[in-house]
Amino acid sequence: KMDEGWAARVAAAAEEGKVLRHVGIVNVAEGTGKVVVKAVDNKNPLFRLKAQENLVEFHTSRYDPDPLIMKGPSAGTDVTASGIFADLLRLGRTLV
Repeated sequence: KMDEGWAARVAAAAEEGKVLRHVGIVNVAEGTGKVVVKAVDNKNPLFRLKAQENLVEFHTSRYDPDPLIMKGPSAGTDVTASGIFADLLRLGRTLV
């Protein structure tokens, strides 16, 4: 169930013919990364994603101006959660 703020964002995006997607951006040259929620239209490959799917675009000197796009099924919530938990345990061992 969505709270009022999210419901308003979903409705505003839908009025413009858009959907909300989580977008992760990694800038290798700058060593930065972030995740944002973005409204995308039907020209964006993220628009057509179904639940439990991932999409990755590679923008490089070789793939410019058209990025390399990889799309496929995600691991699902259980596998992802266990992977994150394993990463946290591994990180914890390196900090001790």
